[in-house]
Amino acid sequence: MVEILYFSAVTVWSVALAWVDFREHRLPDRLTLPAIPVAVGMVAWMNPSALGFASTASVVLFAAGWVAHRVAELGLGDVKLLPSVGLLAANSAHPAENLVEWFVAMAILGGIHAAIHLAITRDRRSHIPFGPSILGGLWWANISS
Repeated sequence: MVEILYFSAVTVWSVALAWVDFREHRLPDRLTLPAIPVAVGMVAWMNPSALGFASTASVVLFAAGWVAHRVAELGLGDVKLLPSVGLLAANSAHPAENLVEWFVAMAILGGIHAAIHLAITRDRRSHIPFGPSILGGLWWANISS
């Protein structure tokens, strides 16, 4: 029952975020920021042994996202999304492997999205929403584990 509630909540949240990011090229704070303490609670409730690793991963992802925001124009909404996704990706029996799988899946999905966008628009300067790739990688990692 707990898993059904977990996947239902994550589904509604991630679909809402992906929808907004595709349409408006932004991830609203009202959906990203409250998700961080909720994700901490979910991990603490479902997999307390992974909480330390998941929290550390969350902080590292936020820091890496902040650097990518400053250097490579990663959107600030994406930066705010990374901590909660890092927590949720590490919420498994093998948190490190699941986190690596999420990162690889996110990169693959982002690359595919960028390639399709470039093939259709031929515009190399347009901004591509990355939130759906971040969330798609989360789903890939959670379903495969």
